Amino acid sequence: MSYLSEPQQASTVSLTTIRNAFEPNFYGLIQTTQAFLPLLRAAPKGYACIVNNTTDMASNAHQAGPKASIHVIAYNTSKAAANSYSIALAKELEAEDIKVNLVTPGFTTTKLNGFRAGGKTTEGGASVLVPWALLGPEDKGKTCLFWSDKGEFPW
Repeated sequence: MSYLSEPQQASTVSLTTIRNAFEPNFYGLIQTTQAFLPLLRAAPKGYACIVNNTTDMASNAHQAGPKASIHVIAYNTSKAAANSYSIALAKELEAEDIKVNLVTPGFTTTKLNGFRAGGKTTEGGASVLVPWALLGPEDKGKTCLFWSDKGEFPW
């Protein structure tokens, strides 16, 4: 995935690189959500959950800080757009008691990052997301959150 491997600057990143990141991370998220939404609406009230996998690099608060990861502009921007979409979706679906949350597992060693050493195993990364998919009626109001493996994360 060239949008992750090539160094980028906001002023010079190509539109092709931006589009290549937005296609799966933003447009793909919307298509998948819209395809599954009828099934989620048919679920018993309070059990439907959408858990979008995100990254700390999609947090505007994080990106504005000193530890920003600005070398992958296309990826960060596409994930930030997905976060904004997810916020709007959470607000829209809250009345139907369908929870929408964003969770970053933290650095996880996967094919996406070329199996770079030092991250969680895929199982370890998934274990951060699973509890969010298992929210139930007792978790009313637990929606529109950005969570990391360390706790709530700033937008």
